[in-house]
Amino acid sequence: MKPIFLVLVSVWMGALLWILPVTHAQQAPRNVRVQIGLSGQGLPIEAFRFGNGTRKFVIVGGTHGAPERNTGVLSRQLIDWFGNHPEAVPADVRLYIIPVLNPDGDKLELRQNASGVDLNRNMNTNLDKCSQNDWAQRVYGASAVISDTGGPYADSEPESRVIRAFLLDASAVVFLHSAAGLVFPAFCEDPIANAMAQIYAKAGNYQYARYWDKYPITGGMHDWARGIDLPAIIPELESGDDPEFDRNLAGIQAVLANTPALLPALADRQINGVTMPLPIWRFWQAYGAEMLGPPLADAQLRDGKYVQPFETIMLAYDSRDDVQPVRAVPIDVAAFTGEVVPISDDTTVLTFARTEAVVHDAFARYYQRVDGVQLLGAPQDVERMLTAPVGTQQSQQPFAYGVIRYDEINNRIIRLPVVWQAMVTSNVIAPTQPFQIR
Repeated sequence: MKPIFLVLVSVWMGALLWILPVTHAQQAPRNVRVQIGLSGQGLPIEAFRFGNGTRKFVIVGGTHGAPERNTGVLSRQLIDWFGNHPEAVPADVRLYIIPVLNPDGDKLELRQNASGVDLNRNMNTNLDKCSQNDWAQRVYGASAVISDTGGPYADSEPESRVIRAFLLDASAVVFLHSAAGLVFPAFCEDPIANAMAQIYAKAGNYQYARYWDKYPITGGMHDWARGIDLPAIIPELESGDDPEFDRNLAGIQAVLANTPALLPALADRQINGVTMPLPIWRFWQAYGAEMLGPPLADAQLRDGKYVQPFETIMLAYDSRDDVQPVRAVPIDVAAFTGEVVPISDDTTVLTFARTEAVVHDAFARYYQRVDGVQLLGAPQDVERMLTAPVGTQQSQQPFAYGVIRYDEINNRIIRLPVVWQAMVTSNVIAPTQPFQIR
């Protein structure tokens, strides 16, 4: 009897061990955790995703570091709650919660980031139609204290650039702050944001305010969002310590209950007869439409991505990308180096891991200011002097996503129309063209 009993137990245990992994594998994860970028001091900035719908709804906590730490606590409580109640996210929504956008400020006990910049005063708010909120270096901060904490220029901070890239395909965003006990939308008129703020305020038992009237806010994230037609609101928690979980959960649930109206689907834009997916249009606006040049053709679907040419850059929109939905596409810049001689000054300012080419002096400052990581990529060659008329100097440098040149006449750095030139050349030599240059 004993051997038979042992055999039966062994069979039963083996079956149980076989079943358990399958059962565990079939359980859907409560959330998807993604790192969307790094802070100035290299700390991870994370987002937690719930659902797989097409309407991206984002909640951002911890923008003002330690003084508003309760917004980070609230965000983590919301992460736990939605993890236990995944059915609360509508089928056509994917919800992202960023617990702490400013981990350096949280760690260092600061309102600002590690560079002393107020992240909610650092965004390029010159994109909307209201000049009163335009970015400025000297700003009003907490308790209307005036300080030079807007940053050296708009979107200068790594945390600002992380949230800018992440929100390009969002349907709506909520920036959590404290402590005033009210909810308000962007300063410039936005009917959807106005409605969202009122619905959130009513459900959470907060006061609704059409805008923040205690002192001017310049460079605010909600106003930056308005400039790219992204509905955005700021709930100001009533306490500086209490996360007020129940009230804010009620506000978020009220927004989700009105998904079609408050979380609009992404609609294409028409610019001079050219069709642009909304996330690409937002990139074009946020990173500088004048600098990047006009769109040259409709976006085309390639390998699951929408790819669109502009005068100086190629952009691709991938709705499957959790971190950065719109990215520049490498282009062939070999034909745009020109007749050059090596530049004599080898002073290095910026170096890159996978190339010996460096970026220095004026080009390095330009690279940093325009977010060269997104708009230029790694250099493909060093800066070189062009053969120019006597008495003038010109230099240029090719990068993965474009070519820049110093324009001495206007004393500025410009992007060359490399994509436009490539398309013109391609059209001229195409065998289907009736007239060709041979």
